[in-house]
Amino acid sequence: MDDPASLPPDGPPSDRARREGAPPPHRSSHRLVLAVGIVLTGLVWIGQGLGILTAGGSFMIGDPLWAIIGAAFVVGGALLGTRELRRG
Repeated sequence: MDDPASLPPDGPPSDRARREGAPPPHRSSHRLVLAVGIVLTGLVWIGQGLGILTAGGSFMIGDPLWAIIGAAFVVGGALLGTRELRRG
């Protein structure tokens, strides 16, 4: 750990860069990938809930509750993705 006495008066270099509006040293796109995955999952659930996607024998097919849950996932994923894109 750095000795506080050896640091410049305005803090470590990473703090200065952050205050000056510079982007963080490394920006991860994990949240954006997660947001896309959430939206895609929501779209599949909407399709199953509405009976559009009928491949296989899922209990979700034709159940409107899954269309509602899927819509919530689409909205949540879109909000997360939009927030992440604005941060970058």
